Amino acid sequence: MEVLSREFDIESTKKSYKNIVPVYNLWSRLTESKAAKYVIRYADIHDEETILEVACGTGIVFEQIIKRNPNGRNIGIDLSPDMLEKAVKRLKNHGNSNYELKEGNALELGLADNSIDLLINNFMVDLMPEDMFDGLADEFFRVIKPGGRVVISTFSAGKTKVNKFWSWVALRFPDLLTGCRPVSFRANLIKAGFQIENNLELSQNTFPSNVIKARKLK
Repeated sequence: MEVLSREFDIESTKKSYKNIVPVYNLWSRLTESKAAKYVIRYADIHDEETILEVACGTGIVFEQIIKRNPNGRNIGIDLSPDMLEKAVKRLKNHGNSNYELKEGNALELGLADNSIDLLINNFMVDLMPEDMFDGLADEFFRVIKPGGRVVISTFSAGKTKVNKFWSWVALRFPDLLTGCRPVSFRANLIKAGFQIENNLELSQNTFPSNVIKARKLK
């Protein structure tokens, strides 16, 4: 699969997400909520786990994580302070306080080796340069405990002609999608040492997604 070229700059990315914060939850509901349901299903969360969501955004999936892991440790990181502000507001009256939200970089998670039972990452890989994919997969592998798992969703190329519309948008009008474009992350996870357990292609309102569950073998 040929992946469109992208550059990555932290400050530019923060600015892009600051601009879309007002409409992000609506966009997510229309195009990403179906994938999110499979992410939670594949995650198979058990209480008292240590769970990390990388690029937790406005906390849509993170809220589901803390509901299912009330006695565990839940960590959400995101590059965008504006997205995190929305997440804080979402969780303010949730009832559980067993979580932490903070700014963070997916390439340098700042966590100990073999410390995470489950890592979740939604619609982030697709905005990163392709030459960073191996580094992301390696960093995910580093922090996951032996036997632990990752569940990742991405913008994909899709299977139907109507799905290809979004590839065209990503090519012609990249700013409309904050630089996101169709990617494949499966080979990078395998290269890092993960074993793929689920690999699902799906579409919601014509927008194509891929959800992968992989495990770090003992």
